[in-house]
Amino acid sequence: MTLLNLAWRFIAAVTVTVTGPAAMGQVFHPSADPVNFDPDWQFFAPVDVEALAELSPRKRAPVGFFGTYDRTYLWTSRSETEQSKANGDFGWGNRYDLGYMTDDRSGWLVSFRMMTGPNMYNTTYQERIDRFNEDDIGDPIENPVQPFLDANDPQFGTRAYLLGDSLNVFGLNNFEVNKTWRREPYRMGGIIEPMIGFKYTTLKDFAMNQTYSRSTSDITTPGGAPTTQTQQETLISHETSIKNQMVGGQLGARYFTNLRRWTLSGEFRGFAMANFQNNDYYQRSYITQYSGAPALGVDTIATDFSSGSQLTQSSNQEFVFGFEARAEAAYQVTKAFSLRAGIDVIDFAQGIWRGANPGFGETGLQDQDVQLAGYTFGLSINR
Repeated sequence: MTLLNLAWRFIAAVTVTVTGPAAMGQVFHPSADPVNFDPDWQFFAPVDVEALAELSPRKRAPVGFFGTYDRTYLWTSRSETEQSKANGDFGWGNRYDLGYMTDDRSGWLVSFRMMTGPNMYNTTYQERIDRFNEDDIGDPIENPVQPFLDANDPQFGTRAYLLGDSLNVFGLNNFEVNKTWRREPYRMGGIIEPMIGFKYTTLKDFAMNQTYSRSTSDITTPGGAPTTQTQQETLISHETSIKNQMVGGQLGARYFTNLRRWTLSGEFRGFAMANFQNNDYYQRSYITQYSGAPALGVDTIATDFSSGSQLTQSSNQEFVFGFEARAEAAYQVTKAFSLRAGIDVIDFAQGIWRGANPGFGETGLQDQDVQLAGYTFGLSINR
């Protein structure tokens, strides 16, 4: 376990100890009316800084509906199956928080998160046997054109394979519903909002390893012997798609304080979930046969886009626990709107299955950990 992982575990334990009693000690008010407040609809009115300074922390704490949007840029650790497992890669995402808080200091919080990265590969440019071949119609790279080595067009003009070796191809979707409460302000004006809720998370991981070879073979005659009169090239793609579907609960709290136009806040959520894992492994082969050997300036006489293709599926169940911690600063631009920025850390401490292909890594590591950490920036209304 790395020092960073150990520090995250320690922070999680301390925060749960501090916030847990506060969350459990609150009173649940299911009948509180979320629209029983006066929003006045002047969201873009100028900020009266002097009036804000005169408000007590309890009066300044917003009530009613609120919403936030954040663009996230998070570093994601690589799979333990990779030789470069100590490294990580950044990917973009989006995060939304919606909810309300009533005058009775009781409310709800709904959160959404989507990440479609990182998408990190090692790639190798592999020129085909015949760099320019007008006869190769229906090829996996679509209609061939004159290659960039001849046409000086590296983006569109090439007849080649771009062989991929995945390093970190990752996606995350998260949905959660939390019941929240607001406690009385502390002596220095800070306010804590305990929460308890339901969490559903989908974590997807993809592994791909491609190889290329040439040989003197015959695919037009099934079982035919190799011959110098023909030559073929073969692209083999090994692809593994893994889905971790997690469902469970969480406990946490949000602490915030106001300094003139600024709102400084920190959030913590500790979660525990059951993980239902699914693995799909494909091996695909793309074979092209030419009418001569060496196959330069000759016709394409046969293609096979499915030879050797196979699908293997498997499933597993694991237990996942971990935490998310946020720290944010928001600057109030108008009466209701604020610009905000912060940091975000997420730790899935165990129970995650990540991608690896047979022959390229250990496929049975179904109990890995995953760490994400990075920056967020966005805007909020009435938060």
